[in-house]
Amino acid sequence: MGVAAFTRARDRLLAADTAERPVQTVCEEIVRAFHDIARFDACAFMTTDPETLLPSGGVVEGYDAEDCVPFWDNELLDADFNKFSDLARSHDPVVTLFDAVDGDLERSPRYRKLFARAGVSDELRAAFVAGSSCLAVGSFARPAEAGAFTAEEVTDARQLVSVATTVLRRALGRVAQQTSTDPPIVVMIDAAGEITAMSEGGQRLLDELRLAPDPIGLPTHVRAAATKARWSRARTNLTTRVRDGSGRWLRLHVTPMEGDTGNVAVLVETARPDDIVRILLESYGLTDRETDVVLLLARGDSPKEIAAELVISVHTVRDHIKAIYEKAGVNSRGELVATLFSNHVLEPLHTTVHRIA
Repeated sequence: MGVAAFTRARDRLLAADTAERPVQTVCEEIVRAFHDIARFDACAFMTTDPETLLPSGGVVEGYDAEDCVPFWDNELLDADFNKFSDLARSHDPVVTLFDAVDGDLERSPRYRKLFARAGVSDELRAAFVAGSSCLAVGSFARPAEAGAFTAEEVTDARQLVSVATTVLRRALGRVAQQTSTDPPIVVMIDAAGEITAMSEGGQRLLDELRLAPDPIGLPTHVRAAATKARWSRARTNLTTRVRDGSGRWLRLHVTPMEGDTGNVAVLVETARPDDIVRILLESYGLTDRETDVVLLLARGDSPKEIAAELVISVHTVRDHIKAIYEKAGVNSRGELVATLFSNHVLEPLHTTVHRIA
């Protein structure tokens, strides 16, 4: 595509950052930016919960509703090439299916089940990782007549991923928690992924979670979480976080039912303040150790006390604090605490606490 195309893509993202666009708009701009540098006619760009790598929001383009189920079933259940879970831990954030299978696309279950009938000639995948947190994943499918992604397109994609991750991280860092008095809702899902029962208000909430071109039944986020919980070897509860259409963060708790029935129960509730803080910490790309230091700073501990708590030197603690300030864009402990807690925990708390005279 050339230098001009990459510059246009980069500037598109930087403009969204300067304008402080919300997360959903940033996701849409990232897809447009990839269109600037590479040819594809279908894509799924999804923000993820870094703890579970399940989708939490995003943009789908060019796929039909019936494609959503096999796409995520493949990701969660099939042994295949270029899985998002592997890519999130890889030193190279951008790969193509054509290269992974040495040009023999039939080796990929994803190609046989989904791409072959759609006339896809190649798939480019990318992981958008900040620090140790995978903030988003992307799949870009190329039409048959275009052949494989070129070396120039892959190189441009690698460079664009870095810019996109920074812009997305900053958008997530600006996340504003919308308070809600809505009660939790419960959805019962059978082994075939069909809704068998739900509490009052459930349909409205599911509609708010739906992404085009989601099928009529379960939204992508809920279906992916249910599939992962249903087939988990641990057969235990799964908790993940998702965004609805308004940008509000929600918690999904998925529990397999007794017996080997494949049925699961999904509890959907408004995210708690500590969820929002964790989302913010993950968006800054902090390491696990830096996260430990942030929480102790917020508790009011001194560098010496933090060093004793974590069994590291005071010099190392100060290095961590410097890195934390740089990533969070603050200059002091007070600014850090205000950014993470006062703005995103105390404010929602004040609006939901009932006061009596």
